[in-house]
Amino acid sequence: MKTTIVSRSRGFTLIELLVVIAVIAVLIALLLPAVQQVREAARRTQCRNNLKQIGLALHNYHDNYLSFPMGARRQRGIGASWYVGLLPYFEQQNVYDEFDMHGPHNGFPTLPPPFGSNNGVVTDDLVLSMLRCPSSPLPETHTNGFAPPTEQMQASYVGISGATSHGGFPANRVQTCCLPFNDGEISADGVLVPNAVVRIRSITDGTTNVLVVGEASHYATDSAGDKQHVDGSFPNSWITGTSGIGTPPNYVNEFGAFVPPPPSYNLTTIRYSPNDSYDQPGIRDDHGSNNPLTSAHTGGVLVLLADGSARFINENTDLLTLKTLAARDDGQPVGDF
Repeated sequence: MKTTIVSRSRGFTLIELLVVIAVIAVLIALLLPAVQQVREAARRTQCRNNLKQIGLALHNYHDNYLSFPMGARRQRGIGASWYVGLLPYFEQQNVYDEFDMHGPHNGFPTLPPPFGSNNGVVTDDLVLSMLRCPSSPLPETHTNGFAPPTEQMQASYVGISGATSHGGFPANRVQTCCLPFNDGEISADGVLVPNAVVRIRSITDGTTNVLVVGEASHYATDSAGDKQHVDGSFPNSWITGTSGIGTPPNYVNEFGAFVPPPPSYNLTTIRYSPNDSYDQPGIRDDHGSNNPLTSAHTGGVLVLLADGSARFINENTDLLTLKTLAARDDGQPVGDF
């Protein structure tokens, strides 16, 4: 007589299944922060590389023109920012060739001809990857203008025009600024300044000790806990410079000395520590002369030095050191950074 043996597979009980699910959940919870850290490290590296590209473009510009570009230019109204002159060195020669360098308000994308230029159309929806920090939570573009409306890129980086005289800092070329509250200071002690060019030979503090560009890639938080724009392009464009006449300390409004000078977009004058709060003099969304450097990177911001190198500046770095780095020829010793 043949005996048949029936094998029965044993299934999971409910308790065993719940234990397996719990273990998987714990493993995911442990791995997720590590994955996020790796991703942020990659984004931070890309942001650093962006600044190095900007630095290379600035030095190539200097090789050709024997100076760095004007930080913000007037052109029968609002002229172009320092970014525009770098377009050929960002492999954007075709955009540069289309850009109207001589029309009125050529840095203001809201005004079409005959009051302005077609530059808003030329730069419509144009996003330059080297001007965008991948960690930035800010919108990539901002709708600007009315005839027709265009999408203008909001750059993650801002030129540094110097530092304020607050706290006894020996600033040489500063003045009170800007519309509408006139409660800040604008400087021309830096490398990228309004309506003037700076040459390497003028950076007597040494190119390794002077800031040229810094991150403005995050919001600043006001006293109500709301997020406010302090990036240099907002609410206009990365192409926007200034309508102001002259260079600090002789920077004036086109309507006369009785009117405070206008903002210089895509520039900032260092007054506060990185990632500082919004509700302070000289800080506003359209566009404070002393808007702080900001970043989504934990603990500080990335900056570009005049020698073309990129560094991370801790947000707790001594403010005097930061101001000293912002000035090209103050002769002050630079602390640790």
